[in-house]
Amino acid sequence: MKLQNMAVIFAIIIIPMTLILSAYIGIQIDTASLQREYDTKLLDATHDAVVAFQLNSMQNNYSTNADSLRRDVKASINAFFTSLATNLRVPGENANYITQYIPAVVVTLYDGYYIYSPMEMEYKDNNDVVKTRYEHILKPYIHYSVRYQTGNCDIVVNYSLDNYITVYGYMNNEYVSKAGYLIVSDVANDGSQYKGVTITDNTAKEYYKSAKEFTDWVKNHSFSGTKIVDVVVPKNAKDSNGNPYPQFVNNNTKVLNVSKDNDPEEPVESDFSAHKREIMKQSIQSNLNNAIYSYSKHTTLNTEFRMPVLTEQDWDKVLSNVNIISFMQGLPVGVKEYNNYAIVTSTENKQYVDPNLLYFIHDGYYHKLECPILQAAGNVVGYRSIDYDKQKKEDDSYYYKHKELACYTCIVNSANLEKKKIQDYPYSLRQAYYNTLARERWNLNKLNVTL
Repeated sequence: MKLQNMAVIFAIIIIPMTLILSAYIGIQIDTASLQREYDTKLLDATHDAVVAFQLNSMQNNYSTNADSLRRDVKASINAFFTSLATNLRVPGENANYITQYIPAVVVTLYDGYYIYSPMEMEYKDNNDVVKTRYEHILKPYIHYSVRYQTGNCDIVVNYSLDNYITVYGYMNNEYVSKAGYLIVSDVANDGSQYKGVTITDNTAKEYYKSAKEFTDWVKNHSFSGTKIVDVVVPKNAKDSNGNPYPQFVNNNTKVLNVSKDNDPEEPVESDFSAHKREIMKQSIQSNLNNAIYSYSKHTTLNTEFRMPVLTEQDWDKVLSNVNIISFMQGLPVGVKEYNNYAIVTSTENKQYVDPNLLYFIHDGYYHKLECPILQAAGNVVGYRSIDYDKQKKEDDSYYYKHKELACYTCIVNSANLEKKKIQDYPYSLRQAYYNTLARERWNLNKLNVTL
């Protein structure tokens, strides 16, 4: 009898606990599944935004014009929200339901970025009373710029994804303004030699000739004995809001004093590139954090919006090409709130010449520089990856600039390729690389030529 009583008591206690635990585990599984589903949908919507930007900018002959570029960015953001609402099965008339959970969308471009986020706007109600409300808008373009002040000099330097910079400001009472590519001085005056390689392409020669002239100007321009390369030291670097960068305090590196040990074309191993990377990173972090924090203080949602911590791998993507970064926070998902972001890189755009996306033609195929088939090749010529894609004519028909096929070894199956420094390649490949990169950069239209 006692055993039967214990069995009954055991059943009374254990069965409800089992049911509760089973229900809890089921809820957690459903929540995790829904989170993964939202991750996919956010990534898909961001990808659709990048595709829209690429299609609009590639087919737009005025895509490097500021107003036209802004329209392309707006169109890509509209594509993002349309895609996200469709993926989440939100009817068009209720699209604002999704918008309120998007604290920011960032579009990083060649020499700056746009932030699409809520901002306080004034409006008049039916009684002409001025009121304020928060609306999502595309904010003004923000350059990757930094201000340097030392002695009688007060100048601003705008950086870009590559070695192109713009310098403007005052040295005492003299106003200076100039833009160009910063390179090491190992180049002939007429641009026909660079780093021991003969430059054969006429457009490439113009690039190196102009880059040498600009670099010499940066090195030698002075007022009252003070040179730009001596003034521009990172310990006095300030962001667009006038706040100092703490990581540059007591650091006297002269980032614009280029040399073989400080090569602006080295993406990592130079003081110039490391400093530029921090300028770009801190600018995006600062302005994005302010935008999200401001929305968190004014939103009617019962959630706290905050900027997440991006990984170093994320920053490598953001600071190496054109990207769209989307943030979605506070959306109910089971017993939790959804908080995540998505980053999608654009590899087909007119904004930037990525050295890793130069393909070289040999024997009816196009290859990456590190392709083993290419190592023994003779004279080759290269073009940007987008030049091998289908191009659209004015009559909406299509054509190919180059009809070569993609190499299976390096384009289709590139997992086992060994990436080397440029100086480690055979002379013929180094020559093809420097000619191609210079030609494509020289043909790249820029918005900040005449600031």
